[in-house]
Amino acid sequence: MKAAAWCAFVAGWGAWVAAFAAGNGAGLAPDRTLQERIDAAAPGETVVVGPGTHAGSLVISKPLRLIGEGMPHLRGTGSGRTLSILAPDVTVRGFRISGSGLRLMDDDAAVFVAADRAVIEQNVIEDSLHGIYLKRASDCRVEGNRIRGKTRLDAMPDRKVEAGMGGGDCDVGDLVANRRGNGIHQWNCERNVIRGNAIADARDGIYFSFTNHCLVEGNRVTGVRYGLHYMYSNDNRFVGNTFSENAAGAALMFSQRLVVRDNRFVSNRGFRAYGLIFQSVEDTVLEGNRIERNAVGLSFNQCNRNRVVGNRIAGNYIGLRFGSNSDENAFSLNRFERNLHPVEATGQGEGNRWAVAGVGNRWEGAADFDLDRDRINDLPHRELDLFGVLRRDFPAVGLLSESPVVRALRFAHQRAALPGLHTIEDPAPLSARFRLPVPSPASDIPPLASLP
Repeated sequence: MKAAAWCAFVAGWGAWVAAFAAGNGAGLAPDRTLQERIDAAAPGETVVVGPGTHAGSLVISKPLRLIGEGMPHLRGTGSGRTLSILAPDVTVRGFRISGSGLRLMDDDAAVFVAADRAVIEQNVIEDSLHGIYLKRASDCRVEGNRIRGKTRLDAMPDRKVEAGMGGGDCDVGDLVANRRGNGIHQWNCERNVIRGNAIADARDGIYFSFTNHCLVEGNRVTGVRYGLHYMYSNDNRFVGNTFSENAAGAALMFSQRLVVRDNRFVSNRGFRAYGLIFQSVEDTVLEGNRIERNAVGLSFNQCNRNRVVGNRIAGNYIGLRFGSNSDENAFSLNRFERNLHPVEATGQGEGNRWAVAGVGNRWEGAADFDLDRDRINDLPHRELDLFGVLRRDFPAVGLLSESPVVRALRFAHQRAALPGLHTIEDPAPLSARFRLPVPSPASDIPPLASLP
């Protein structure tokens, strides 16, 4: 009797172990490929993958959690997508992922997501066209990944590498920025969270197109063309990110109702480099950002009804480039410091305000004249731009900025506006005694009424 019970127990235990190996995939079935283990798993199960290298191109077509232990490597063939997620509620965590194809027309990527509620986190992604590509994928989270774009094509006899719009073979050598993919690419998405990722050496760091109601927070992007390349996307928030040492920190275009807060756009250098470009942006808040050490700090063109508050614009070649086709924008509590040319203006436009509720901005070199000691200077401050767009085609004119003649004109213009000159006039510039907040990532800028 006891022997029979023992045999039954052993048989049941063996059946349970076999089921566990087939479904959970905790390394108990080494003879099966990772794709076979994914296909055999039941919807909603967890597939745990131990250290080692696994061949792409993998496809997940059911809800699943794919968890790497010891950073296993998902290595593509140099063609197509290394990992495709085609079902909702998929999590991918803890992998090194590389080796996608290079066909821009086919949206090749290390991780391609075409389903809702995906979670892509704590992966290292490299040697691919796009890092993470989200296409019609909403309510997703992309967090804590390290993404490095493909910068060079090496001779790879075991892989056929295709690239370009037509898919022809690429020559061995450096891969120029325009032929690379983006670090994180979003098209036609809603309500995604992109947080805490580090992106380098891609074409553009984070790309938005027709994507709304997303949060981009705490990311670091360096060494790309545009840190943030963004168009036709509304109601998104960008908080506490750093965009540095790129051709342009961020280009925000043809969009509405954005919040750009507590970010750093720093050290984006080059002949036509920008910290932050606003092109046809409306009803947006730009608040508490550091825009420093760029060729052009902040550029406004065809922008309306935006609120620019509490930013530090410092150490740029041109601090603010402002077009006359921008209207009804409000500037307050901003610092303009140590810019070689504080303002390049093509006219003031209609209805722009350089002070809100009687509080303007701090301008380096402004006359500190505050008889009533309310920490607001009693005289308006006028920023004079004599050279305008001539700086773009004739950079040498910048050498005249501190010439005696230009300094005399500025002095006279401060006392009485000279006709026919492009000017920005702040009616309530801040005195040196006004305590301004110092912007830094993740800090809150208090509302205007609460400031001293």
